[in-house]
Amino acid sequence: MRKKNACRTAFRAAILCVALLAGAAQTGEAQFRRSGRRPFPPPLPEISNLPTLQQQLHRRRLKASYEQVVKEVEQLFELSAALKEEVSKANEDVLSVAGIQKAEQIEKLAKKIRNRMKNL
Repeated sequence: MRKKNACRTAFRAAILCVALLAGAAQTGEAQFRRSGRRPFPPPLPEISNLPTLQQQLHRRRLKASYEQVVKEVEQLFELSAALKEEVSKANEDVLSVAGIQKAEQIEKLAKKIRNRMKNL
């Protein structure tokens, strides 16, 4: 008999502990819901502003690329003026090597400008 009573008492104590733990968990949840707090901390401000930062970085890259195009176009203009002078100095039978080199530089620069403008 004593063993049965001891087992019952231990069983009752275990059930009581489980019930208390479950009640404490529910009370904690209810308090948590009432306080309005979320279980996880809010995202960091840097992460939430990420699209804005990416847009700013993209705008800076576009501006730098545009400024580079403007510089290259000015350089292209100077090269074409120099080529015009070389051609006017040359005779109809012979063109200078410098003129051919300038024409090649103009061609490379024009391709570079075209590709940069496509990517703007």
